[in-house]
Amino acid sequence: MELEGLKKRCFFEKKKAISKEYELLEDLVQELQSRELPPEVVVDLNEEIFRLNAVIDNHLKLYFYIKLVKKKVLKKLIKDLEIVPKNYYRNLWLALGMCVFGLPLGIVLSTILDNISAIAMGLPIGLAIGVFVGSEMDKRAQENNRQLELEIN
Repeated sequence: MELEGLKKRCFFEKKKAISKEYELLEDLVQELQSRELPPEVVVDLNEEIFRLNAVIDNHLKLYFYIKLVKKKVLKKLIKDLEIVPKNYYRNLWLALGMCVFGLPLGIVLSTILDNISAIAMGLPIGLAIGVFVGSEMDKRAQENNRQLELEIN
């Protein structure tokens, strides 16, 4: 089964945000068309693409619907196939590193130094640990061909 493409649309100069999101979604769909995907995933993605193609160009909620479809497609890829965009794990572990490693380390430092402002010293350390862990997970995903060629924020 083949993954459907997005309908060609042209947006006016004022709608740069819509056009940027739509181009990103087009790139994502083109990337997925070049991959071998299971039929049940293709069916789900085709339903979302068909709904988006049915929306009129000048509809007020087109921007939000494009973002919703992009989020659903990415969620499906991550959950079912473990395919992630570039730097997905780095961005995820950046915040987790500060919370999981940095904050407890800062609390320990503030207790040892008896200075409450030492809590802030743990956050950059946790950030560095999180970036390192996330980068390693991104490398592993790329080695296993589970990483897309585009970065999505």
